[in-house]
Amino acid sequence: MNIPEHRKAIDKLDAHIVRLLNERTRHVLAIGELKIKAGEEIYAPHRERAVFDRVCEASAGPMTGEQLRAIYREIMSSALALEKTMTIAYLGPEATFTHQAAIKRFGSSLKYASQKTIADVFTEVGKNRADYGVVPVENSTEGVVTHTLDMFVDSDLKIVSQIVLRVQQCLMIPQGGTRAKIRKLYAHPQSLAQCRGWIQNHLPRVEIIETSSNARSAELAAKEPFTAAIGGLLAAEKYG
Repeated sequence: MNIPEHRKAIDKLDAHIVRLLNERTRHVLAIGELKIKAGEEIYAPHRERAVFDRVCEASAGPMTGEQLRAIYREIMSSALALEKTMTIAYLGPEATFTHQAAIKRFGSSLKYASQKTIADVFTEVGKNRADYGVVPVENSTEGVVTHTLDMFVDSDLKIVSQIVLRVQQCLMIPQGGTRAKIRKLYAHPQSLAQCRGWIQNHLPRVEIIETSSNARSAELAAKEPFTAAIGGLLAAEKYG
């Protein structure tokens, strides 16, 4: 087959995929209505895991399991958004690793509400202003987040799912900049702790300025020449 023939085949497949996605969504919406009548929760993490496992096992390649999971995450996120207007509270600010973890679990189609403290996340869910909350329990540099565990002791809320997020820091530079031109580096203290060895080896003479969050670091670096920031991929995407 030549390129036009391959593209024609892809166009036909795309049309078929769209029809199947809509058919799948109609079944999801029907299940949602039955759940609501029975007083059951719309979101079912165990069913979600089963779908992920099934589609990965069914694939003979070339797509990887990780790629299929990412696609189906968004398929299920869009279906959830059609079933119910759902709000996910998370420990902010926006574009932090907790925000990134929330999107990893629920996809990009739902509404996300940034909260200033872990206690605020519990309050939003406890008062039914949010359907679910995402809070850190453990991280690689500071270990267990005891405040989160303490909140569960004093709350009627329960854990329904665990999100494991691999923390990958990015060096963010404004458009047109290069690593050799960096004179100032913005970073959250935790990010500095995780990247200190790399910074000492690659940016030994750069002025380091601590910030309140990775998102704030990216926001500041995006406005200044000869600067950079350390943060997650979500912050890099948000601030360009």
